[in-house]
Amino acid sequence: MPPSLSKFATLTRLSVTELVRQPICLLLTLGATVLTITVPLATAHQIGQQSNLARDSALAFQFVIGMLLAAHASCSTLTAEIRSNTALTVLSKPVGRDMLFAAKFAAVAAVVLLFGLCSAAAGLLADRLAPRFFEFDALGLTLAAAAIGAPLAAAGAANAFRGARFSSTALAALAFSLWAAALTLAFFDREGNPARFGADMDWRLIPAAALVTLALVLLSALALSLATRLPAAPTAAILATALFAGLISSYLIAILPRVAAARFALRAALPDLQSFWPADDLAAGGPLDPNALLRASLYATLYTGGLLCFGTLSFRRRQF
Repeated sequence: MPPSLSKFATLTRLSVTELVRQPICLLLTLGATVLTITVPLATAHQIGQQSNLARDSALAFQFVIGMLLAAHASCSTLTAEIRSNTALTVLSKPVGRDMLFAAKFAAVAAVVLLFGLCSAAAGLLADRLAPRFFEFDALGLTLAAAAIGAPLAAAGAANAFRGARFSSTALAALAFSLWAAALTLAFFDREGNPARFGADMDWRLIPAAALVTLALVLLSALALSLATRLPAAPTAAILATALFAGLISSYLIAILPRVAAARFALRAALPDLQSFWPADDLAAGGPLDPNALLRASLYATLYTGGLLCFGTLSFRRRQF
């Protein structure tokens, strides 16, 4: 491995390790998982939209709580290190600012991807557990409860007997257990009888969650760029504003006067997050359009690249 790539991998690994050790990352991921699974169970009405409610709430929790995770991770891994002079210590070694900023983004993106992995599995479980005619899936409820409780118990035991970090162990175990529960449940129908694999699972939630994860990676690039200059509170506020404005960017552009320059500037400034919101397509009942997925991926890549260029320039000029 080239020395520069080895340094980048080491910086990224250390940053990821530091992030997942923080209890807030586990709490946000666990909170999103519990809310995603339990909200459909609390529905007190049956209007033929149980699956839609489960899917929409799962994607909404992933979007909003994932935004909070991105903001916290970005500020924790960059702003906090700048204030504590940890970043200055790293830069005193043969590590450039560009490499350090890129490694920080890779670490935040890795944490967001892990969050997206948990959210996708939780969404599958939520859709499967949504009551049909007020009848609950007993096997699904048992597996979902075990998928949440077992990682915490295992992490506690590992911490007590081996000294392992509770938060990072529980976070990794949670992702594994959620997918194990979802895949196990796919072998059974709602009555608990063996059935064709995946017959009662809405696998469209996987690409849908991947779309939302792409949006969160984009927002992570924005948060990290802001974190080069701003503390956590303003960064989170701007990120929340960008999330709201990005979801209605098409409407905002439509109500502008027909001035091409103004519309182009707004379209370039605001992220088109509506492109990453698949709830309407899921409600229509058909598969997600592969071309739409490809366009969203390309858009996320280009927009994220632009934000990272801005963040890199800002970090270069940051005085310590």
